Amino acid sequence: MPATPPAKPALQRRLLQPRDFDEALGLLPPWLALDAPTRARLPALWQQLLQHPGFNADVIEDVSAPAGQRVQAVGMAVALDARWQQRLRQAPQPWLARQLYAELLDGRTRPPSERELARANGSRGVDEGVSFMVLHYQQRNMDIGNPQAVAVISAAVTAMRLAHAGHRVREIFQEAWQGEHPYMHSIGFVQRSAHNTAATGSAAHTAPELFSLCRAEALRKLPGFQIREIFEHCTPIFGFRGAEQRLLRRALSDEPDELIVSLLGISPHTLKKLWRSIYQRVEDRFPSLLAEAAAVGAEGVRGPEKRRTLMRYLRQHPEEIRPYAVPGKGQAPADTGCGAPRNFV
Repeated sequence: MPATPPAKPALQRRLLQPRDFDEALGLLPPWLALDAPTRARLPALWQQLLQHPGFNADVIEDVSAPAGQRVQAVGMAVALDARWQQRLRQAPQPWLARQLYAELLDGRTRPPSERELARANGSRGVDEGVSFMVLHYQQRNMDIGNPQAVAVISAAVTAMRLAHAGHRVREIFQEAWQGEHPYMHSIGFVQRSAHNTAATGSAAHTAPELFSLCRAEALRKLPGFQIREIFEHCTPIFGFRGAEQRLLRRALSDEPDELIVSLLGISPHTLKKLWRSIYQRVEDRFPSLLAEAAAVGAEGVRGPEKRRTLMRYLRQHPEEIRPYAVPGKGQAPADTGCGAPRNFV
């Protein structure tokens, strides 16, 4: 009698939460080789960065698995300042993610501020935009011959797209150990270093290599290629404020209001004010978007339907939840003269 194939996992992507920190520590890549004192300081750093618009931290979980065994993968990325961008482009050395973590922990570097990200997202130069480095990605099973592991890898590529899309991404960097190189090549990244072929000594042969992908390389790929979609950028039309964007980023992860209040450290009253402000901006700039939802008159239906309608739109237009400013000005005005559909820039 043939063996019963394993059940396909019920995977979902969501944002990292403090309750995930212990499991995230257990899913640090072995090649990262962080010492015990550094590992012990990471949860405090993650907590500090959790709501920063230049920090992406995602969890892939199998909701069909028992509690305590659901998290299948964790990935984190951070926006880079100009010094770190130059460092990665010019003769990169190995163990860059480890060095970046050390500087973040010691306060020697920080992600660009919300204002700096807004200016970068509003830029139009060929060599302008936001650059990210994936600090690490790790999943419980990396066996490409295992259907469940392959499903997690596929979900992770989608999560990477959702985590970065909406920014005017200039470049994404990621270190990868030798066994991970085929995955990096398969999703479109280009290897930029060759430490293991040029260096000598046993330690060098386990060093990670640096991969990256820039906007020009990504946009040469055919439409529909997931990694290309990270680099497709549109001008936002709503002009959401920073507090509104922080709320919307959590809501897009299907987190309930009770959890959002706790994670953002705001009161229920403030949350209600933010939702009212969000809906007012949408109704002012794109009246037809919520018209159908507003017409639903059944008691208790209108509010949830308005949110579902807005969430569907924002999943297609992630630029609305990213900082944005017109070059030379402050926060971008809501009326940019661009309706839907919009041109990529």
